[in-house]
Amino acid sequence: MKKAFVLLMVFGLMQIPAFAQQPTEFKWNVLPVKGLLLSVPPPEDVPMLCKFIKDALKAEGVNTLVLRIGYAYRFKSHPELGEGNIISEKDLKQIALACKDAGIRFIPMMNLLAHQSEQSEMLPLLKHYPQFDESPDYGPPVPWKDGGMFVFYSKCLCPQHPDLFSVIFPLMDELIEVSGADAFHVELDEAWIIGYDKCPRCGGRDKAELFAGYVNALHQHLKEKKCQMWMWSDRLIDGKVTNLLAWQASMNNTARAIDMIPKDIMICDWKYEDAPPTPGYFAVKGFNVLPSACGNTDVALAQLQQVYAARKNGLRAEFSRTLAERMPGVFETMWVSTREFIDGYYNRKGVRKGTQDNVDTFKALFAEIRKMEKL
Repeated sequence: MKKAFVLLMVFGLMQIPAFAQQPTEFKWNVLPVKGLLLSVPPPEDVPMLCKFIKDALKAEGVNTLVLRIGYAYRFKSHPELGEGNIISEKDLKQIALACKDAGIRFIPMMNLLAHQSEQSEMLPLLKHYPQFDESPDYGPPVPWKDGGMFVFYSKCLCPQHPDLFSVIFPLMDELIEVSGADAFHVELDEAWIIGYDKCPRCGGRDKAELFAGYVNALHQHLKEKKCQMWMWSDRLIDGKVTNLLAWQASMNNTARAIDMIPKDIMICDWKYEDAPPTPGYFAVKGFNVLPSACGNTDVALAQLQQVYAARKNGLRAEFSRTLAERMPGVFETMWVSTREFIDGYYNRKGVRKGTQDNVDTFKALFAEIRKMEKL
C-alpha cells in the first residue's frame, strides 16, 4: 500500500505533458505564498526583528511571516499565562506594522493541543489550569511507547474539557485583534496523547473523531473572526500506510480526521528529512497545502519542485488547474531564536552549525523562487 501511495502521488502530480495549454491568467511559476516561520523575540530584540523584516525579508521575497508566539505575550485576558521576558501589546503591534510596511502578511501562531510541557516543565496553560491535562497521571519527562516505537513525551490538552475554550478563545482573539491578522496558525502537531483511556471525557472514543471535532471547533471560532485557519499536517497522515511513523504522521489513529474537517484550512506539511509526495495527497483531498522544510536544502528544493510540477501540470485543463491552485507555495520553518537566525543570516561569528544550515536552506530556497519568477 505504501508503494501504491507513492506511485499515485508522483504520477498524478509530476507528469507534465508536452501538449500542455498555458493560459496567461495562471502563472505557475509565481507562488502566491512564500512563507517563513520565526520565533517571537524578547522585547529588547523587537526593533531588530522589525528592521530585519523591512530590510532582509522583503528583499528575499518573503510575503508571509508566521510568528510563533505561544505564551510569550502579556495577555490582558489571562495575565497569569504570561511569564518571564515576554512581549507586550505595543511590541506585537510594532512587528505587525513592520510586516504591513514590507507587504508581508502577518500570522500569529499558538500551539493549542500538544506541546504543553517541555522536558520536566509544565508550560503556563497546564501550570495554571491543570484540569485541562488529558493525562494527569503522566508527569513529564516520561518516554512512552506507542505503535511499537518510543517517542518523546509532551503533554496534550483535553479537547473535550467543557471549560477549555473559555480560556483559549480569548487568547486567540487577543493576538488576532492586536496584530490585525486575517489568519491564525493553531499548530496541532505531534498530539500523541489524545483519547487517553483514563480521561473521563475522551477515553474509549474514536481518536479521529475527537481530533476532527477539536479542529472543527477551532475552525468555527476563527471563521467567526474572519480568520483563515492554518495547522500542521502530521495528525492527518497515516504513519503506517506511508511509513512516516509517529513524528511526521499519525500512529494513533487520527488520520481519518482528514475527511471530517473543512477544506479551507491551510495545511502546513512539514517534512525535514526527505520530500515524500504528501503535499499532493492533501491537494487531491481538496486542501490548500504548503510543503514546509527546515535545515536541509536538498529537501526544501525537492519540495519546491513538487509545487512547480503540480502548478505547471495544472495548465493541462481546468480541473487540473484547480488542483494546481491548491499548491500555492512553500513555508520555510525556523526553530531557533530570532536573534540567532538573524546572526546566521548576516554570517556573524558564533552561530551554531544547525542554525547556519537552516539559514542557508532559507537563502537557497528563496533564491530559487526568485529565479523561477523571472521565467
